Amino acid sequence: MSLLEVLLLAASALFAWSMGSHYTGSVMGTAYGAGVLTLRRALGLAAVCVVIGATAAGLNVIGTYADLIESAPAVDVAASQIAASLVTIASTYYRLPVSTIQIYAFSLLGAALAAGLPVRGGLFGLVVLGWAAGPVLSLVLGFVLARAGLGIARRGRGALAAFLVVTALYSSFTMGSNDVSNAAASLADAGIFSPRVAALWGGVFMALGVVSWGRRLLERIGHEILPLDVPLAATAQFAKAAAISTLNAFGYNASINQSVVGGLAGVGLATDRSKLNRGALRNIALNWILSPLLGTVSAAVLDLLLHALL
Repeated sequence: MSLLEVLLLAASALFAWSMGSHYTGSVMGTAYGAGVLTLRRALGLAAVCVVIGATAAGLNVIGTYADLIESAPAVDVAASQIAASLVTIASTYYRLPVSTIQIYAFSLLGAALAAGLPVRGGLFGLVVLGWAAGPVLSLVLGFVLARAGLGIARRGRGALAAFLVVTALYSSFTMGSNDVSNAAASLADAGIFSPRVAALWGGVFMALGVVSWGRRLLERIGHEILPLDVPLAATAQFAKAAAISTLNAFGYNASINQSVVGGLAGVGLATDRSKLNRGALRNIALNWILSPLLGTVSAAVLDLLLHALL
């Protein structure tokens, strides 16, 4: 096995692990925060569903984000994955939920600029548009839904608790099926693994990220932005799902992390604003701007270093 192949394996494993640990809060946070799932059960169910999603449905999206750079060499993809991993790990450490897809897209941009590769500008435009629209639409929907139907929702607690569990499981499945491509595509493209084995590789490392470090953002989403009960959690979760589905229908890619934060903010503004952790929301929003820029710069530096070494 060549040095470049070893680098690709390490980069993809690190990126998959970082995504798994980072997205645990967005997929299980509302159910955990409302007390519907215990910590151990939330982490265990998320890990299992991530692997199932990656292996059962991840093949459909393998390579999607690699297309942002036309004919990207493996070394440039590896630099992008490492840079995106480092920014994602830092965001997890500081408990600032971000979009790893956006970080990876801008990391690819940084590598492309450093290597002088052509970039598909239209795809980057869609990423930026979805980035901006997702949390705003979730906030509006969360506010409207909480104002319009929270009283009715409180009378259906049992059904809402089941809704939270089902959506948490489905979100974990889609985390595996949708995000595994960012980590596994390079392995399939380089011929190191078949697409199915590459998807399994990425899914396993995502699951390891969930169980080893997923608690950090699970606590942030579940407890530290807004105190949650079942109706509040279900309203925020529905707002997130509706916002993502609406933007996807128009061809835009919304962030699950940013959308769930927007949904929580909207619900909090509609019910009791004094309970919203405004400091946490401010820091999260600032990191939404900073993290893609860090990804771009980090990837450019790493790309130049790797080209000099390999």
